[in-house]
Amino acid sequence: MNQHQDYDKIIKETIERIGRPILQKLLKIDASSIENLPLAVPRTIERRADFLKIGVDSEDGIKKLFHLEFQSNNHDKMLQRFLVYFSLFFERYNLPVKQYVIYLGLGKWTATTKLKMENISFEYEVVCLNTIDYELFVNSELSEEIILAILADFKKENNYIVVQKIVTALKNKTKNKKKLQKLIFQLEILSNLRNLQPEITKILSNMPIYYDVTKDLRYQQGIEQGIEQGIEKGVEIGIEQGIEQGIEQGIETSKTEFVQALLKKGTFSLKEISELTGSDIDTVISVYKKMGLK
Repeated sequence: MNQHQDYDKIIKETIERIGRPILQKLLKIDASSIENLPLAVPRTIERRADFLKIGVDSEDGIKKLFHLEFQSNNHDKMLQRFLVYFSLFFERYNLPVKQYVIYLGLGKWTATTKLKMENISFEYEVVCLNTIDYELFVNSELSEEIILAILADFKKENNYIVVQKIVTALKNKTKNKKKLQKLIFQLEILSNLRNLQPEITKILSNMPIYYDVTKDLRYQQGIEQGIEQGIEKGVEIGIEQGIEQGIEQGIETSKTEFVQALLKKGTFSLKEISELTGSDIDTVISVYKKMGLK
């Protein structure tokens, strides 16, 4: 798993809530008309979309299928991928299909977006978050949407001040402490797409809203060292422990160490540890038993 997959995974974890505001605010879709659809299309070749909904286009009042893919880097084969998706979706739902890349990276989307052949004309659209005013997200009522502000246009404002606004907005809008901890953790990882880790670290040190073990992980398990050594080799929770052992082994090692750290802390239930680390409850119980804790 590379660093772009880490960032994409965070977005995918929250798109069920932020997808509707994106449809409404960025793509001008009538959000009240949206219907949920299964993301997997069963066929001999199966494709799993990032986001797939039916809704009414507020610009022409026509019922359409809206397909979104979240990308943190340019993908040369995106046109071909979208064409396959298009044919599968159109065959199954028999509705007009609108397709978008929501681009999370810096710079411009350079991959081809149009196909012109003798018997076909096809294209998808691109929405670059780095061109969207960050205040559109900071002022949202959805805390999952607020973290997208870190990828938006800061309008030449001071980075530290904008990041402070984002963290403050998250704190004010998220009353559930455990949820806030998770969102801040995700914000930290996404901040690397904009080289804003120093600002995040400084702000959090002055505005303590983490559980202690997260701070411990940053300093004791080397989250900053992991960034310096190449976060692209990454792990799902942003901690690099598997450089020498291989990426896949590193992922499992880091998750296990995260579980162990939380168990040693002694302030979280097994269920809470399962949710915070993304590990299944049986794995947490197994680690607990191996550690011989009472």
